[in-house]
Amino acid sequence: MNISSKKITQAALAAALATGVFATTASANGATFSDIPEANVHYDNIYNLANRSVITGYPDGTYQPARQLTRAEAAVILTNALDLDTSFVENPGFPDVKKGAWYYEEIAILAEYGIMNGHTNGKFGPNDKLTRAQMASILTAAYYLYPANFVETPFTDVVEGSWYDDYVQALYHFGVTSGVSKTKFAPNDFVRRDAMASFVVNSENVSEEAKSEEWMLMLAEMYNDNRYNPMKASVDTKTNTITVTIAPTTRQADLINTTELFYSIIPFYDFAFASVKGSNYDLSWEDYEEATREIFKSLGVSDAADLNEVGGKSVTFTFEGWNGEMFEYTVVFKNQ
Repeated sequence: MNISSKKITQAALAAALATGVFATTASANGATFSDIPEANVHYDNIYNLANRSVITGYPDGTYQPARQLTRAEAAVILTNALDLDTSFVENPGFPDVKKGAWYYEEIAILAEYGIMNGHTNGKFGPNDKLTRAQMASILTAAYYLYPANFVETPFTDVVEGSWYDDYVQALYHFGVTSGVSKTKFAPNDFVRRDAMASFVVNSENVSEEAKSEEWMLMLAEMYNDNRYNPMKASVDTKTNTITVTIAPTTRQADLINTTELFYSIIPFYDFAFASVKGSNYDLSWEDYEEATREIFKSLGVSDAADLNEVGGKSVTFTFEGWNGEMFEYTVVFKNQ
């Protein structure tokens, strides 16, 4: 999974979801299905999505939980769950996805964001059954489920290095799936309609802090790749701290501004709102350069100061996610 392309996709999706709602409280009020007993392990999640009009049943009042999901049906479910606007979609270019089809807009919007792609023959296969490996791929992309490091899984049927290996690792790491058994993921099995409800709800329920921390780990690694930069960053997800160590240097403190340190490590585009603690200055969608200057000012040092004078300073950011989840991260500067 290419980090740069993931950042672009994530930023685009964050913008698209700015007015979306992830309601994740299950309710058995409203929709009713004659073939979903409470004993079904997916009962709550099916009704969660049904009562949000994410999924629907059949005219005879059934849901048909054991029915295998098609790729077109999966596209519709995911587009509804993400609350994506399909008013102005571009033709995705799949010869078997015709304009006017009941799934056209949904496939088009997911293709635009790189969430669902076609087969190697150029077709999408809307009526093909969705495999669990494909499901892992689309949920990873749709909900930004990207672990920073290799994840050890117990699944003996997941081929290491296969095209779907990373995606299965992602779902396992974030608790979206535990497999069909303790040692099997069944990547080539088809996804049932009832299981898909749980996959979607479980993906929605992954905390935004947990996802963003993985990004911070990756972004800090990228930031540290610049060997000419006297500042190196490390992320501690247990204490919610980013420590920036400054090597002895003659550089000025404006280096923090010119390198856009904060925006290089913290994925601000993940959040509905982000601010410097104690200030109402919104950092989420402001001009990066202007926002970076405001953050810089909060450190209480001048641009012309020696960079090493920033050691001992800190700045705390408050984040509010799309679901209302709030948490803080503090950037601490110290001299080497």
